[in-house]
Amino acid sequence: MIKFTLFFLSLSLLIILHEFGHYIAARMFKTKVNKFYLFFDFLFPFAGILNFSLFKKKIGDTEYGLGWFPFGGYVDIDGMMGDPDDKTDKAPEPHEFRAKKPYQRLIILAGGILVNFFLAVIIFSMVAWKWGVTTLPAKNLTYGIYVDEIGESIGLKNGDKVISVGGKPVDDMRKARGTLLLDQPSLKVERDGKIIDVNFSKETALKYIDKEALPFEAGVPFIVDSLETDMGATLAGLKKGDSIFSVNGKQIQFYQQGVTEIKRNQGKKIDIVFKRNGIIDTVNVQVSTEGRIGIGPKDPEFKTNTQTFGFFGAWKQGWEMTTGTLGNYVKQFSLLFTKVGVSKLGGFASIGKMYPSDWDWESFWSTTALISVILAFMNLLPIPVLDGGYILFILWEMITGKKVSDKFMQKALTIGMYFVLALLIFSNGNDILRAFK
Repeated sequence: MIKFTLFFLSLSLLIILHEFGHYIAARMFKTKVNKFYLFFDFLFPFAGILNFSLFKKKIGDTEYGLGWFPFGGYVDIDGMMGDPDDKTDKAPEPHEFRAKKPYQRLIILAGGILVNFFLAVIIFSMVAWKWGVTTLPAKNLTYGIYVDEIGESIGLKNGDKVISVGGKPVDDMRKARGTLLLDQPSLKVERDGKIIDVNFSKETALKYIDKEALPFEAGVPFIVDSLETDMGATLAGLKKGDSIFSVNGKQIQFYQQGVTEIKRNQGKKIDIVFKRNGIIDTVNVQVSTEGRIGIGPKDPEFKTNTQTFGFFGAWKQGWEMTTGTLGNYVKQFSLLFTKVGVSKLGGFASIGKMYPSDWDWESFWSTTALISVILAFMNLLPIPVLDGGYILFILWEMITGKKVSDKFMQKALTIGMYFVLALLIFSNGNDILRAFK
Protein backbone atom coordinates (compact mmCIF):
# COMPACT_ATOMS: atom_id res chain seq x y z
CA MET A 1 0.00 0.00 0.00
CA ILE A 2 2.90 2.38 0.77
CA LYS A 3 4.46 1.64 -2.63
CA PHE A 4 1.17 2.47 -4.38
CA THR A 5 0.69 5.65 -2.32
CA LEU A 6 4.18 6.92 -3.16
CA PHE A 7 3.64 6.06 -6.83
CA PHE A 8 0.29 7.90 -6.86
CA LEU A 9 1.70 10.98 -5.14
CA SER A 10 4.73 11.12 -7.40
CA LEU A 11 2.80 10.68 -10.64
CA SER A 12 0.17 13.23 -9.61
CA LEU A 13 2.89 15.78 -8.83
CA LEU A 14 4.63 15.16 -12.15
CA ILE A 15 1.38 15.43 -14.13
CA ILE A 16 0.36 18.71 -12.48
CA LEU A 17 3.77 20.28 -13.06
CA HIS A 18 3.97 19.00 -16.65
CA GLU A 19 0.61 20.51 -17.50
CA PHE A 20 1.53 23.67 -15.60
CA GLY A 21 4.47 24.02 -18.00
CA HIS A 22 2.03 24.18 -20.92
CA TYR A 23 -0.32 26.42 -18.96
CA ILE A 24 2.21 29.05 -17.93
CA ALA A 25 3.73 29.19 -21.44
CA ALA A 26 0.25 29.63 -22.95
CA ARG A 27 -0.55 32.44 -20.49
CA MET A 28 2.79 34.07 -21.27
CA PHE A 29 1.64 34.50 -24.87
CA LYS A 30 -1.91 35.50 -23.87
CA THR A 31 -3.43 32.23 -25.11
CA LYS A 32 -6.75 31.17 -23.62
CA VAL A 33 -6.75 27.97 -21.56
CA ASN A 34 -10.21 26.41 -21.30
CA LYS A 35 -9.38 23.63 -18.81
CA PHE A 36 -6.61 22.55 -16.45
CA TYR A 37 -7.24 19.03 -15.12
CA LEU A 38 -5.47 16.50 -12.96
CA PHE A 39 -6.72 13.15 -14.30
CA PHE A 40 -9.22 12.96 -17.14
CA ASP A 41 -12.88 13.95 -16.87
CA PHE A 42 -13.68 11.46 -19.64
CA LEU A 43 -12.88 7.87 -20.59
CA PHE A 44 -9.38 8.40 -21.99
CA PRO A 45 -8.76 8.66 -24.92
CA PHE A 46 -12.44 9.06 -25.92
CA ALA A 47 -13.20 12.70 -25.11
CA GLY A 48 -16.97 12.33 -25.57
CA ILE A 49 -17.57 9.35 -23.27
CA LEU A 50 -18.37 9.48 -19.52
CA ASN A 51 -17.76 13.19 -19.13
CA PHE A 52 -17.84 14.19 -15.48
CA SER A 53 -15.54 15.66 -12.85
CA LEU A 54 -14.96 14.84 -9.20
CA PHE A 55 -14.33 18.52 -8.61
CA LYS A 56 -14.25 21.64 -10.75
CA LYS A 57 -14.10 25.40 -10.30
CA LYS A 58 -13.96 28.12 -12.92
CA ILE A 59 -11.59 30.99 -12.27
CA GLY A 60 -11.49 33.58 -15.01
CA ASP A 61 -11.57 31.83 -18.40
CA THR A 62 -10.15 28.56 -17.07
CA GLU A 63 -11.96 25.61 -15.47
CA TYR A 64 -9.74 23.85 -12.91
CA GLY A 65 -10.77 20.33 -12.02
CA LEU A 66 -10.10 16.81 -10.82
CA GLY A 67 -11.18 14.11 -13.25
CA TRP A 68 -12.42 10.62 -12.42
CA PHE A 69 -10.06 8.69 -14.76
CA PRO A 70 -6.70 8.45 -12.92
CA PHE A 71 -3.08 8.51 -14.12
CA GLY A 72 -3.20 11.39 -16.53
CA GLY A 73 -4.13 15.02 -16.95
CA TYR A 74 -4.40 17.76 -19.53
CA VAL A 75 -4.73 21.43 -20.34
CA ASP A 76 -7.28 22.36 -23.00
CA ILE A 77 -5.67 25.24 -24.90
CA ASP A 78 -8.16 27.06 -27.07
CA GLY A 79 -7.63 26.51 -30.80
CA MET A 80 -4.87 23.95 -30.37
CA MET A 81 -6.43 21.36 -32.68
CA GLY A 82 -6.89 17.73 -31.85
CA ASP A 83 -10.58 17.79 -31.04
CA PRO A 84 -12.61 16.61 -34.06
CA ASP A 85 -15.23 19.25 -33.13
CA ASP A 86 -12.78 22.14 -33.46
CA LYS A 87 -14.12 24.78 -35.83
CA THR A 88 -11.34 25.39 -38.32
CA ASP A 89 -13.36 27.05 -41.08
CA LYS A 90 -13.18 30.48 -39.45
CA ALA A 91 -10.27 32.82 -38.94
CA PRO A 92 -8.51 32.28 -35.61
CA GLU A 93 -9.16 34.78 -32.84
CA PRO A 94 -6.17 36.50 -31.19
CA HIS A 95 -6.43 34.43 -28.00
CA GLU A 96 -6.35 31.08 -29.85
CA PHE A 97 -3.32 28.81 -30.05
CA ARG A 98 -3.51 28.64 -33.85
CA ALA A 99 -3.29 32.43 -34.05
CA LYS A 100 0.12 32.50 -32.38
CA LYS A 101 3.45 32.69 -34.17
CA PRO A 102 5.22 29.35 -34.79
CA TYR A 103 7.96 29.98 -32.20
CA GLN A 104 5.31 30.85 -29.60
CA ARG A 105 3.38 27.65 -30.30
CA LEU A 106 6.64 25.73 -30.11
CA ILE A 107 7.39 27.15 -26.64
CA ILE A 108 3.86 26.39 -25.42
CA LEU A 109 4.16 22.77 -26.56
CA ALA A 110 7.66 22.37 -25.14
CA GLY A 111 6.64 23.89 -21.79
CA GLY A 112 5.67 20.59 -20.18
CA ILE A 113 8.78 18.79 -21.42
CA LEU A 114 11.07 21.55 -20.14
CA VAL A 115 9.37 21.56 -16.74
CA ASN A 116 9.87 17.78 -16.43
CA PHE A 117 13.53 18.07 -17.39
CA PHE A 118 14.38 20.94 -15.06
CA LEU A 119 12.26 19.45 -12.28
CA ALA A 120 14.54 16.40 -12.46
CA VAL A 121 17.59 18.69 -12.22
CA ILE A 122 16.12 20.36 -9.12
CA ILE A 123 15.18 17.09 -7.41
CA PHE A 124 18.47 15.34 -8.16
CA SER A 125 20.33 18.43 -6.94
CA MET A 126 18.41 18.58 -3.67
CA VAL A 127 18.85 14.82 -3.12
CA ALA A 128 22.62 15.21 -3.62
CA TRP A 129 22.67 18.19 -1.24
CA LYS A 130 20.61 16.45 1.46
CA TRP A 131 21.89 12.87 1.30
CA GLY A 132 24.98 12.98 -0.89
CA VAL A 133 25.78 10.25 -3.43
CA THR A 134 26.69 6.82 -2.08
CA THR A 135 28.60 4.36 -4.26
CA LEU A 136 30.07 0.91 -3.83
CA PRO A 137 33.49 0.56 -5.54
CA ALA A 138 34.34 -2.87 -6.94
CA LYS A 139 37.59 -2.92 -4.95
CA ASN A 140 35.53 -2.98 -1.74
CA LEU A 141 33.84 -6.28 -2.60
CA THR A 142 35.75 -8.39 -0.10
CA TYR A 143 34.61 -11.72 -1.51
CA GLY A 144 34.49 -10.82 -5.21
CA ILE A 145 31.39 -11.12 -7.38
CA TYR A 146 28.58 -13.63 -7.71
CA VAL A 147 27.60 -14.59 -11.26
CA ASP A 148 24.79 -16.77 -12.61
CA GLU A 149 24.91 -19.25 -15.47
CA ILE A 150 24.86 -16.44 -18.07
CA GLY A 151 27.95 -14.89 -16.50
CA GLU A 152 29.66 -18.28 -16.35
CA SER A 153 28.91 -18.83 -20.06
CA ILE A 154 30.97 -15.75 -21.03
CA GLY A 155 33.91 -16.69 -18.82
CA LEU A 156 33.15 -15.10 -15.44
CA LYS A 157 33.44 -17.10 -12.23
CA ASN A 158 32.22 -16.69 -8.67
CA GLY A 159 34.82 -14.84 -6.62
CA ASP A 160 36.25 -12.87 -9.57
CA LYS A 161 37.27 -9.33 -8.65
CA VAL A 162 36.26 -6.68 -11.18
CA ILE A 163 39.16 -4.45 -12.17
CA SER A 164 37.63 -2.29 -14.91
CA VAL A 165 34.62 -1.90 -17.22
CA GLY A 166 35.25 -0.28 -20.58
CA GLY A 167 38.84 0.41 -19.53
CA LYS A 168 37.78 2.46 -16.48
CA PRO A 169 38.08 1.48 -12.80
CA VAL A 170 34.73 0.60 -11.24
CA ASP A 171 33.98 3.26 -8.65
CA ASP A 172 30.25 2.56 -8.69
CA MET A 173 28.97 -1.01 -9.07
CA ARG A 174 25.46 0.14 -10.03
CA LYS A 175 26.69 2.32 -12.89
CA ALA A 176 29.12 -0.35 -14.06
CA ARG A 177 26.37 -2.94 -14.42
CA GLY A 178 24.18 -0.45 -16.28
CA THR A 179 27.06 0.36 -18.62
CA LEU A 180 27.53 -3.33 -19.39
CA LEU A 181 23.87 -3.77 -20.30
CA LEU A 182 23.58 -0.59 -22.38
CA ASP A 183 27.02 -0.26 -24.00
CA GLN A 184 28.45 -3.80 -23.81
CA PRO A 185 32.11 -2.82 -23.21
CA SER A 186 34.75 -5.38 -22.30
CA LEU A 187 35.63 -5.92 -18.66
CA LYS A 188 38.71 -7.05 -16.80
CA VAL A 189 38.63 -9.28 -13.74
CA GLU A 190 41.28 -10.61 -11.42
CA ARG A 191 41.30 -14.36 -10.72
CA ASP A 192 44.00 -16.20 -8.81
CA GLY A 193 46.36 -13.26 -9.24
CA LYS A 194 45.86 -13.07 -13.02
CA ILE A 195 44.06 -10.38 -15.07
CA ILE A 196 41.48 -11.84 -17.43
CA ASP A 197 39.63 -10.04 -20.26
CA VAL A 198 35.94 -10.92 -20.66
CA ASN A 199 33.86 -9.87 -23.67
CA PHE A 200 30.30 -8.70 -23.03
CA SER A 201 28.17 -8.81 -26.20
CA LYS A 202 24.74 -7.39 -27.02
CA GLU A 203 23.41 -10.98 -27.08
CA THR A 204 24.61 -11.42 -23.51
CA ALA A 205 22.98 -8.12 -22.49
CA LEU A 206 19.67 -9.22 -24.00
CA LYS A 207 19.85 -12.52 -22.11
CA TYR A 208 20.19 -10.62 -18.84
CA ILE A 209 17.36 -8.25 -19.77
CA ASP A 210 15.14 -11.19 -20.70
CA LYS A 211 15.91 -12.83 -17.36
CA GLU A 212 15.48 -9.46 -15.57
CA ALA A 213 18.84 -10.02 -13.88
CA LEU A 214 22.07 -8.08 -13.41
CA PRO A 215 25.44 -9.09 -14.91
CA PHE A 216 26.92 -9.68 -11.46
CA GLU A 217 26.32 -8.98 -7.78
CA ALA A 218 28.48 -8.52 -4.73
CA GLY A 219 29.25 -12.00 -3.42
CA VAL A 220 27.73 -12.58 0.03
CA PRO A 221 28.99 -15.50 2.20
CA PHE A 222 26.26 -17.95 3.24
CA ILE A 223 26.42 -17.32 6.98
CA VAL A 224 23.11 -17.65 8.81
CA ASP A 225 22.01 -14.42 10.48
CA SER A 226 18.21 -14.69 10.76
CA LEU A 227 15.74 -17.56 10.88
CA GLU A 228 11.97 -17.61 10.37
CA THR A 229 9.84 -19.51 12.86
CA ASP A 230 8.23 -22.75 11.62
CA MET A 231 10.28 -22.75 8.40
CA GLY A 232 12.53 -25.57 7.22
CA ALA A 233 15.85 -24.15 8.44
CA THR A 234 14.60 -23.56 11.99
CA LEU A 235 12.82 -26.91 12.24
CA ALA A 236 15.97 -28.71 11.02
CA GLY A 237 18.07 -27.11 13.77
CA LEU A 238 20.15 -24.55 11.89
CA LYS A 239 21.27 -21.60 14.06
CA LYS A 240 22.54 -18.08 13.72
CA GLY A 241 26.25 -18.10 12.86
CA ASP A 242 26.19 -21.41 10.97
CA SER A 243 28.29 -21.28 7.82
CA ILE A 244 26.70 -23.20 4.92
CA PHE A 245 28.94 -24.52 2.15
CA SER A 246 26.89 -27.29 0.49
CA VAL A 247 23.24 -27.42 -0.61
CA ASN A 248 21.80 -30.65 -1.97
CA GLY A 249 25.28 -31.95 -2.79
CA LYS A 250 26.41 -28.78 -4.57
CA GLN A 251 29.32 -26.74 -3.22
CA ILE A 252 28.23 -23.24 -2.25
CA GLN A 253 30.48 -20.22 -2.14
CA PHE A 254 27.86 -17.48 -1.84
CA TYR A 255 24.41 -17.00 -0.36
CA GLN A 256 23.01 -16.24 -3.83
CA GLN A 257 24.11 -19.68 -5.06
CA GLY A 258 22.39 -21.30 -2.11
CA VAL A 259 19.12 -19.47 -2.79
CA THR A 260 19.19 -20.55 -6.44
CA GLU A 261 19.80 -24.20 -5.52
CA ILE A 262 17.10 -24.17 -2.82
CA LYS A 263 14.53 -22.74 -5.28
CA ARG A 264 15.23 -25.62 -7.64
CA ASN A 265 13.94 -28.02 -5.00
CA GLN A 266 10.54 -26.53 -4.19
CA GLY A 267 8.51 -28.77 -1.89
CA LYS A 268 11.36 -31.28 -1.46
CA LYS A 269 13.77 -32.20 1.32
CA ILE A 270 17.44 -31.38 0.79
CA ASP A 271 20.71 -31.99 2.63
CA ILE A 272 22.55 -28.91 3.86
CA VAL A 273 26.16 -29.18 5.02
CA PHE A 274 27.30 -26.48 7.43
CA LYS A 275 30.04 -25.61 9.93
CA ARG A 276 29.36 -24.62 13.54
CA ASN A 277 32.12 -23.94 16.05
CA GLY A 278 34.62 -25.63 13.75
CA ILE A 279 32.53 -28.81 13.47
CA ILE A 280 31.01 -29.87 10.14
CA ASP A 281 27.51 -31.35 10.22
CA THR A 282 24.62 -32.15 7.88
CA VAL A 283 20.86 -31.56 8.29
CA ASN A 284 17.89 -32.55 6.17
CA VAL A 285 15.76 -29.47 5.45
CA GLN A 286 12.23 -29.17 4.07
CA VAL A 287 11.91 -26.62 1.27
CA SER A 288 8.57 -24.77 1.05
CA THR A 289 6.43 -24.83 -2.09
CA GLU A 290 7.68 -21.30 -2.76
CA GLY A 291 11.29 -22.53 -2.73
CA ARG A 292 12.32 -21.11 0.66
CA ILE A 293 13.70 -22.44 3.95
CA GLY A 294 13.33 -19.20 5.94
CA ILE A 295 16.90 -18.05 6.28
CA GLY A 296 18.67 -14.71 5.94
CA PRO A 297 22.43 -14.07 5.44
CA LYS A 298 24.79 -12.02 7.57
CA ASP A 299 25.35 -8.53 6.19
CA PRO A 300 28.95 -8.44 4.87
CA GLU A 301 29.02 -4.66 5.56
CA PHE A 302 30.91 -3.62 2.46
CA LYS A 303 32.56 -0.23 2.75
CA THR A 304 30.72 2.36 0.64
CA ASN A 305 31.83 5.84 -0.38
CA THR A 306 29.52 8.81 0.22
CA GLN A 307 30.32 12.04 -1.60
CA THR A 308 28.75 15.13 -0.04
CA PHE A 309 27.98 18.41 -1.79
CA GLY A 310 27.49 22.00 -0.80
CA PHE A 311 24.37 23.79 -1.98
CA PHE A 312 25.96 25.19 -5.13
CA GLY A 313 28.04 22.09 -5.89
CA ALA A 314 24.88 19.98 -5.74
CA TRP A 315 23.46 21.76 -8.80
CA LYS A 316 26.31 20.55 -11.01
CA GLN A 317 25.75 17.03 -9.69
CA GLY A 318 21.99 17.32 -10.31
CA TRP A 319 22.60 18.41 -13.91
CA GLU A 320 25.00 15.51 -14.52
CA MET A 321 22.58 13.01 -12.97
CA THR A 322 19.71 14.30 -15.12
CA THR A 323 21.62 14.30 -18.41
CA GLY A 324 23.17 10.92 -17.57
CA THR A 325 19.75 9.46 -16.79
CA LEU A 326 18.34 10.86 -20.03
CA GLY A 327 21.24 9.42 -22.04
CA ASN A 328 20.78 5.99 -20.48
CA TYR A 329 17.04 6.05 -21.11
CA VAL A 330 17.59 6.88 -24.78
CA LYS A 331 19.83 3.81 -24.98
CA GLN A 332 17.21 1.70 -23.20
CA PHE A 333 14.57 2.94 -25.61
CA SER A 334 16.53 1.49 -28.53
CA LEU A 335 15.99 -1.94 -26.97
CA LEU A 336 12.28 -1.64 -27.81
CA PHE A 337 13.25 -2.53 -31.35
CA THR A 338 14.30 -6.00 -30.21
CA LYS A 339 12.04 -8.95 -29.41
CA VAL A 340 13.27 -9.08 -25.81
CA GLY A 341 12.82 -5.33 -25.35
CA VAL A 342 9.22 -5.42 -26.55
CA SER A 343 8.41 -8.29 -24.20
CA LYS A 344 9.76 -6.27 -21.24
CA LEU A 345 7.74 -3.15 -22.02
CA GLY A 346 5.77 -2.32 -18.89
CA GLY A 347 2.88 -0.11 -17.83
CA PHE A 348 1.73 1.43 -14.58
CA ALA A 349 2.51 -1.67 -12.50
CA SER A 350 6.12 -1.72 -13.72
CA ILE A 351 6.53 1.96 -12.88
CA GLY A 352 4.94 1.41 -9.46
CA LYS A 353 7.48 -1.30 -8.62
CA MET A 354 10.27 1.27 -8.90
CA TYR A 355 9.10 3.01 -5.72
CA PRO A 356 10.22 1.93 -2.22
CA SER A 357 8.06 -0.29 -0.01
CA ASP A 358 8.51 2.05 2.98
CA TRP A 359 8.68 5.79 3.55
CA ASP A 360 12.20 6.23 2.25
CA TRP A 361 12.24 9.83 1.07
CA GLU A 362 15.63 9.65 -0.60
CA SER A 363 14.46 6.75 -2.74
CA PHE A 364 11.08 8.42 -3.36
CA TRP A 365 12.56 11.67 -4.63
CA SER A 366 15.25 9.91 -6.67
CA THR A 367 12.60 7.75 -8.34
CA THR A 368 10.38 10.79 -8.93
CA ALA A 369 13.28 12.55 -10.67
CA LEU A 370 13.89 9.45 -12.81
CA ILE A 371 10.22 9.26 -13.85
CA SER A 372 10.27 13.00 -14.61
CA VAL A 373 13.14 12.42 -17.06
CA ILE A 374 11.24 9.53 -18.65
CA LEU A 375 8.10 11.67 -19.04
CA ALA A 376 10.15 14.42 -20.69
CA PHE A 377 11.64 11.96 -23.16
CA MET A 378 8.38 10.13 -23.90
CA ASN A 379 6.51 13.38 -24.54
CA LEU A 380 9.24 14.46 -26.95
CA LEU A 381 8.66 11.45 -29.21
CA PRO A 382 7.37 12.55 -32.64
CA ILE A 383 4.04 10.77 -32.26
CA PRO A 384 0.92 12.78 -33.11
CA VAL A 385 -1.16 13.49 -29.96
CA LEU A 386 2.02 13.69 -27.84
CA ASP A 387 3.83 17.02 -27.46
CA GLY A 388 6.57 15.80 -29.79
CA GLY A 389 4.05 15.15 -32.56
CA TYR A 390 2.73 18.70 -32.40
CA ILE A 391 6.29 20.04 -32.25
CA LEU A 392 7.16 18.07 -35.41
CA PHE A 393 4.32 19.79 -37.32
CA ILE A 394 5.47 23.22 -36.14
CA LEU A 395 9.11 22.52 -37.06
CA TRP A 396 7.91 21.52 -40.53
CA GLU A 397 6.07 24.84 -40.77
CA MET A 398 9.11 26.82 -39.58
CA ILE A 399 11.45 25.08 -42.05
CA THR A 400 9.21 25.05 -45.14
CA GLY A 401 7.10 28.12 -44.44
CA LYS A 402 3.99 26.02 -45.06
CA LYS A 403 1.53 25.19 -42.33
CA VAL A 404 0.27 21.61 -42.09
CA SER A 405 -3.39 21.53 -43.15
CA ASP A 406 -6.01 21.19 -40.41
CA LYS A 407 -7.49 18.16 -42.16
CA PHE A 408 -4.15 16.34 -42.29
CA MET A 409 -3.39 17.23 -38.68
CA GLN A 410 -6.74 15.90 -37.45
CA LYS A 411 -6.18 12.59 -39.27
CA ALA A 412 -2.64 12.31 -37.91
CA LEU A 413 -3.82 13.06 -34.37
CA THR A 414 -6.53 10.40 -34.64
CA ILE A 415 -3.96 7.81 -35.77
CA GLY A 416 -1.60 8.91 -33.00
CA MET A 417 -4.35 8.62 -30.39
CA TYR A 418 -5.10 5.01 -31.32
CA PHE A 419 -1.39 4.19 -31.47
CA VAL A 420 -0.89 5.51 -27.93
CA LEU A 421 -4.00 3.64 -26.77
CA ALA A 422 -2.67 0.40 -28.30
CA LEU A 423 0.70 1.01 -26.62
CA LEU A 424 -0.99 1.52 -23.23
CA ILE A 425 -3.02 -1.68 -23.63
CA PHE A 426 0.05 -3.66 -24.74
CA SER A 427 2.38 -2.40 -21.98
CA ASN A 428 -0.16 -2.87 -19.19
CA GLY A 429 -1.11 -6.24 -20.70
CA ASN A 430 2.55 -7.26 -20.33
CA ASP A 431 2.33 -6.37 -16.63
CA ILE A 432 -0.76 -8.54 -16.22
CA LEU A 433 0.84 -11.50 -17.98
CA ARG A 434 3.98 -11.20 -15.85
CA ALA A 435 1.84 -11.15 -12.70
CA PHE A 436 0.45 -14.60 -13.56
CA LYS A 437 3.79 -16.18 -14.41
